Amino acid sequence: MISIPAKDGYKLAGKLYPAASNVEKDKVLVINSATAVDKQLYHHYATFMAKNGYHVITYDYRGIAASRPKKLRGFSASFTDWGKKDFSGVLEFTKKEFPDFKIITLGHSIGGTIIGMTEKNKEISGIINIGAQTAYYKDWAKDQKTKIYFLWHIFFPMITKLYGYFPGKKLKMLEDIPKGVIDQWHSRRKITDMNTQMKAKGIDLFYDSCNAKLLTLGVEDDPIGTEKAIKRIHDLFEASDKEMQIIKLTSVPIDKIGHFGFFSRKFKDTLWHKTLTWYDTI
Repeated sequence: MISIPAKDGYKLAGKLYPAASNVEKDKVLVINSATAVDKQLYHHYATFMAKNGYHVITYDYRGIAASRPKKLRGFSASFTDWGKKDFSGVLEFTKKEFPDFKIITLGHSIGGTIIGMTEKNKEISGIINIGAQTAYYKDWAKDQKTKIYFLWHIFFPMITKLYGYFPGKKLKMLEDIPKGVIDQWHSRRKITDMNTQMKAKGIDLFYDSCNAKLLTLGVEDDPIGTEKAIKRIHDLFEASDKEMQIIKLTSVPIDKIGHFGFFSRKFKDTLWHKTLTWYDTI
């Protein structure tokens, strides 16, 4: 375990996976987690990348898992804080520890979205985003839209208002989440243009200044990260050399992947190897 200072000094819990010395490459991979996910979800993928020559850093955002304070009620955090303060700090830490290495990033869900929230993204050479979207409900899969809307925009805010945070662990729904993250995500439900919304609130975004090569991946059966949803984030990276691909279940082949399944070890020789090959070109 390592401690990584965020831009404002908040201590983030992280983990460094050193590259196998016999195949070490000149790159460091930073993995940005999904919203309510412990960095441990990415352990096997990080280990795979380390064995293939990459130094890998995983970390928990403020308020999540090992970066959670003892009391979450009253704790201030938003997903823009995760980008502006946390991810910025992680990039600074990575640059300091590996000054001669290229920085590449994998952003899962919100982890891809927050890449555009720090001007430090100019330090990144390559990005793979998986299921990165903006929580606009009309982008979700039609057959699950009502269920997801109820969870994200009725149930989550209601429970959060009662507890002062979302008690995900108590409800066996991933990790606890700070109130500010729930509130900010809830505010996204009916607004198509996140860029304009954030700027109206005085929050600067930096998607257009990022010139990293970008691969946006979607999964055919992901009800949240649909093709329409991930395209909204993909299109914001105006200066990037970019491409977008949708992973078809028949190409693996498998019956189900969903929003989190990509990081299962069963995909080591297929989907994981696909990302490894892409990162090798950076």
